[in-house]
Amino acid sequence: MNTEIITATIPEFCRISGIGRSKTYELIADGILDSVLVAGRRLIVIDSWRRLIAEAPRPTTSARPR
Repeated sequence: MNTEIITATIPEFCRISGIGRSKTYELIADGILDSVLVAGRRLIVIDSWRRLIAEAPRPTTSARPR
């Protein structure tokens, strides 16, 4: 049985992602995060969060001599 989480409620998503509620709704409105409405509850599609993280620019780090 696959126990991978595929959706999360807004409060669950905020807890696991560290992103606040307002920013979460902003990302939904901008089409960056996918969500579905099920029985009146907004659920974030976790794959859209993974995609956002995978596509995020990585900060460049420079090695500092010690």
